[in-house]
Amino acid sequence: MRRFPRRTALAAGTLVLAVLATVGVRFTADASTAAAPAAFSHPGVLVSRAQLDFVKGRVAAGAQPWLAAYDQMRASRYASLTRTPKPRATVECGSYSNPNNGCTDEREDAIAAYTDALTWYITGDAAYAKKSIELMDAWSATIRNHTNSNAPLQTAWAGSVWPRAAEIIKHAYGTWPNQARFATMLRDVYLPVVIPGIHSNGNWELSMMEAATGISVFLDDRSSYDRAIARFKLRAASYIYIAADGAQPKYPPAGGIDTRAELISYWQGQARSSTGCPRRPAATSPTPATASPPSRTSPRPPASRVATSTPNCRTGCGTRSGSTRN
Repeated sequence: MRRFPRRTALAAGTLVLAVLATVGVRFTADASTAAAPAAFSHPGVLVSRAQLDFVKGRVAAGAQPWLAAYDQMRASRYASLTRTPKPRATVECGSYSNPNNGCTDEREDAIAAYTDALTWYITGDAAYAKKSIELMDAWSATIRNHTNSNAPLQTAWAGSVWPRAAEIIKHAYGTWPNQARFATMLRDVYLPVVIPGIHSNGNWELSMMEAATGISVFLDDRSSYDRAIARFKLRAASYIYIAADGAQPKYPPAGGIDTRAELISYWQGQARSSTGCPRRPAATSPTPATASPPSRTSPRPPASRVATSTPNCRTGCGTRSGSTRN
């Protein structure tokens, strides 16, 4: 599946980064504290109401870097009020985006819906909330499934963004007659695909769990949330190496790999590891270069699994061989 071009980086994600950098949200959730709370706070997928309010105030005050991030978002194609949704009943996504039957359209419409929701929250201009609703309604009335080899990853990519928009519109804007239909779409089309995870691909599975947690929060589905968190913790522990793991990374949670030789082969011949290095088998599709950070209510790696400085993963983790499916 094709990466998003760097020059069209998600402006909404830039704005969110400004939020997170300010309020000090860090990847510090310990594995023992990741279970769902007694009740979810809404809006709560990626950003909270308090974070949204903070950034709204900073933008109104003309403060940086929030104003620059906001201006970038408003100038992006995702914030266009003339955008026409392009829903499909079946989104077919093959390797290397071949075929690409609705794959880009779905991802871009989801990004636009979230961008519009953020723009409405900051400006108060209802036209953006209505555009976000138009995009979500078009897809919830149409899509039925994803097909071909990259279907799980496509479902994860779009499924991680739709709930971000929906949370803001449902819990802050409020006027959304078809919100129940949208919830049904997430529950019936997206969640069943992402919640089981995938045995072979670590980056696919982590993307799938991000989508599953966001969807679960929107649906107030504690059972699915806890299931996704549990799967995330297993995969993250084997995907990012830390010295405390011992002489080698943890074995993947599935796939029957249980010897060192099999582990080295699985990681394309990588026999050395450095703390903080993500590891990826050959037959994977990279997540988008512009992917935003995990959601506030999505799983986060324990603090010990986040490198305090950027390691030299290219040399410290060994040389990656083989091709990536992108």
